[in-house]
Amino acid sequence: MKAFWDKGYEGTSLADLVSVTGLHKGSLYQAFGDKHALFIQTLNRYLANIRLHKNQVLEQAETPLGGIRAILHHFIDMSEVEADCPQGCMAVKMLVEMAPHDAEVQRIMAEHKNIMQKTIESRVIEAQSSGELEPAKSARLIASLIMIFMDGLATQATGPMDVSQAHALLDGQLDALL
Repeated sequence: MKAFWDKGYEGTSLADLVSVTGLHKGSLYQAFGDKHALFIQTLNRYLANIRLHKNQVLEQAETPLGGIRAILHHFIDMSEVEADCPQGCMAVKMLVEMAPHDAEVQRIMAEHKNIMQKTIESRVIEAQSSGELEPAKSARLIASLIMIFMDGLATQATGPMDVSQAHALLDGQLDALL
């Protein structure tokens, strides 16, 4: 996963995959099929882990909006805390690199985005029902804007990013939106 995340699909060679898995070329093909099949399994695992983690954060939060804020702030902190974690978001990287010309990646990413959108939208609706957020605003629009902002943060995180500035921008964006 880290090889594809760090170097992208095209930049990850068979030699890289042999090195990181510890398998010989023949064993790698026997276990996973071709490079694309291994990549698809890796992408699905990454996305499932992201959704699981985000759901845990949302469930532990005291309020629906507090959960959304916690997810976004954690994303900023993730590469700082986890030294061996490649910068940025593998999903966003693959959305840019692979989805435009790979129908399977496009389908997987669309499904993931839909699940994430619905999860955030449901939290926005909860916040509206509890009085934490004005009910007149469109929950779907708010969730869509949050998703776009998350993707923007993920893109910025692929390069040098001032973490304190990113947190301030995040808070400013959420304060303006919510």
